[in-house]
Amino acid sequence: MAFPKTLIEFQAEFPDEEHCWSTLRQARWPQGFRCPRCGHDQSSWIASRRLSQCRRCRHQASVTAGTILHRTRVPLRIWFLAIFFVARHKQGISALQLQRDTGLGSYQTAWTLLHKLRSALGERPGKSLRGLVEVDESYVGSTHEHGLRGGREVGHKTIVGAAVEQRPHTAGSLRLKVLEGITFERDLGPFVHGAIDAEKTTLRTDGLRSYLPFAAQGIPHDRQIEGHRTRASEILPWVHVVFTNLKAWLRGTFHGVSKKYMQRYLDEFTYRFNRRWLEKDLFGFVLARAALGAPLPYRQLTAELRG
Repeated sequence: MAFPKTLIEFQAEFPDEEHCWSTLRQARWPQGFRCPRCGHDQSSWIASRRLSQCRRCRHQASVTAGTILHRTRVPLRIWFLAIFFVARHKQGISALQLQRDTGLGSYQTAWTLLHKLRSALGERPGKSLRGLVEVDESYVGSTHEHGLRGGREVGHKTIVGAAVEQRPHTAGSLRLKVLEGITFERDLGPFVHGAIDAEKTTLRTDGLRSYLPFAAQGIPHDRQIEGHRTRASEILPWVHVVFTNLKAWLRGTFHGVSKKYMQRYLDEFTYRFNRRWLEKDLFGFVLARAALGAPLPYRQLTAELRG
C-alpha cells in the first residue's frame, strides 16, 4: 500500500471520507476481514452505515470500534491529516496548530486527537536494548526556575531517564521514561531493567551512586567518574544529543509540557527517533498503530499518568 509523502500527495490519495474509510479498513484487517464475534473471514460492506457485516453470523462490525478512533465524531480525513503531520513533520505538531490547520471547532478536540495518537506510539514489549548502552537522567522543564542551583536539583521539573544504544558513528534505539526520583530501587533500576537485555548489555553511566548496584547484579558497568559533570557530552555523547534535542523539541513545538502528560510526548519523540531512517514509511506505521491501538476514553486520557 502506497502512502503520501507530501501534502499534495495526501490530498490526491485521500480526497474524501470514502478513501479514508477504505484505507483504514485495510490497516485494521491487513490479512483480510475477521469477524470479531465468530472469526469468519467473509463480509459485506454496508456503505450507507460504513459497517462490515459478517456473512456467517450477520454481526455488523465498525472499522473504528475497539481502536483509538472508537466512537469518534471527528471526520476520518482530519484524523488522517493529523497522522500525516505527526508522521511527516520531524518536529511534530501542537494541538493549537492542528486546530488552525484543520479548522477543528475546539482546541480540546485537537488536543484529544493528538494525545490519542501518542497513546498508541509507546514501545512494545520484547524489543530490548543491547550492546553498549548509555544511561542518564535529566530534568526537563520549559523555563528556568528561580533558586535552582542546577545539577540534580529538581524543583517542579520532570525527571526523565534515557537509555540509548551506542553504535559506531551513530546511535541505536532509544528508551525514555518519566521517573519520580533518582533512587536505584524505585526509579533507575526498574527503568534500566525494563529497557535492556541484561545478558547482552554493557551499561555506561556517569558517577551517580544510584547506578552502583548494576555491577553487583552481574551487568557489566562502565561507570565514568573522573570529570563526569564537565565531560558529559564526551562520556555519554548520544544521551547528551537526545536530551538536547528533546528539550529543544518540547520548547519549540509545545512551549513546555507538564509532568502529567510528559510520558506521551516522550513516546512520540522515541517513536520518531527509533524510526528516523524510515521517515518515508512513517505514515503507514502510525496509521497501523492507530488502527490496532486500544480505545482511550477522555476520562482515561486526562487521568494522571505514571512514569
